[in-house]
Amino acid sequence: MKIGIISNLYPPFMRGGAEVIASMEAEGLKKAWQHVFVISSKPGKVSTGPDSKPITKYLVEGEVNEIPVYRFTPINIYYYLNDFRFPAFIRAIWHIIDTFNIFSYFTVKKILQKEKPDVVITHNLMGLGFLLPRLLRQLKIKHVHTIHDVQLVTPSGLIIKGKEDALIHKMARWFGYTAIMKNLMGSPEVVISPSGYLMDFYKKNKFFVQSKKTVLPNPTKGVVKLLKQPSPNLEILFLGQIHKAKGILDLIENFKKLKEKQLRLHIVGVGPDMGKARAMAKDDKRIKFYGWMQHNKLVPLISRMDVLTVPSLCYENSPTVIYESLNMGLPVLAADIGGVAELIKEGVNGWIFPAGDFEILNKKIIGLYKQREKIKLMAAQCQRSVEPFYIDNYVNRVLELIND
Repeated sequence: MKIGIISNLYPPFMRGGAEVIASMEAEGLKKAWQHVFVISSKPGKVSTGPDSKPITKYLVEGEVNEIPVYRFTPINIYYYLNDFRFPAFIRAIWHIIDTFNIFSYFTVKKILQKEKPDVVITHNLMGLGFLLPRLLRQLKIKHVHTIHDVQLVTPSGLIIKGKEDALIHKMARWFGYTAIMKNLMGSPEVVISPSGYLMDFYKKNKFFVQSKKTVLPNPTKGVVKLLKQPSPNLEILFLGQIHKAKGILDLIENFKKLKEKQLRLHIVGVGPDMGKARAMAKDDKRIKFYGWMQHNKLVPLISRMDVLTVPSLCYENSPTVIYESLNMGLPVLAADIGGVAELIKEGVNGWIFPAGDFEILNKKIIGLYKQREKIKLMAAQCQRSVEPFYIDNYVNRVLELIND
């Protein structure tokens, strides 16, 4: 079977977990003896690799782990990954162009007519354009869509706890954004959601009415064995986008209130609020920033950690970072919001606290500090909790859904 995967980003161009999932899925399907190709975007002046072959002025073809990857730069005001550099009114114009990006439509059409796939699996489309589901219907190609966030209902892709009726979400309804997305997406043959929370969210908003809908947790690779390094401290890791919606600014502010000298907060990631985060933490030597890290450098760091914290203020789907951390034997301390609680078993592979309640988070941290020797023994329990989500199981289920 020939399977196309369309994702707005694909390694090495990355922002969050969705493109990681798309990459793992592509490699897993190839391993399962399927013919796979990928369509994604690229920044305008960035090389996609020494083996890339230009097809047109805008379109290049290369390979990532022996999988053909077509990349092009969608015509718009700016590239998707640069959105944080522009004011709101410019981003609004960008979204209008992106929604009806006819350039992307014809570029992808050319690729699909060349490859002639039996089925196309789409992930996040923002940045590539939302005419693509309609293109798949016109070409009569079976469509499987994986939802990763709430971007089809609100263009920001983020809904903050306590601000569910914020002006930006009301404007999405007033100006018809949600209705337009509903019409353009239609009802793919299959819709996959990694969490029950996100599937229920889209059902409530009356998306994908005629689609076969299934909850399929994000995949993870086989167990990663770490050589844990002993430390007298409680080593806490934040791994993600440095954005206020992810709770990082509140985390730093409240961590500084804790006076225990043997607490350490390690922050890995980049994002629009990096400057604010560094400024807030500059007087506390227990807080260390690493910026963006390649995976081969991240693993040794995680081997020194005791717990990952996910203090999100926005409704999360099913964060990839939680799967990856548990898979490496690192328990998770996370805000109970969106689909997060579906992954955490209190006291078994982690702990939860009410989203936005950083006083309770601090109490949890102090409690963990006092029993840090027990935490270091939780690795096996964490890894067992993600065994059902191994990539081979995920791929087999996707193929079942396609062939059903």
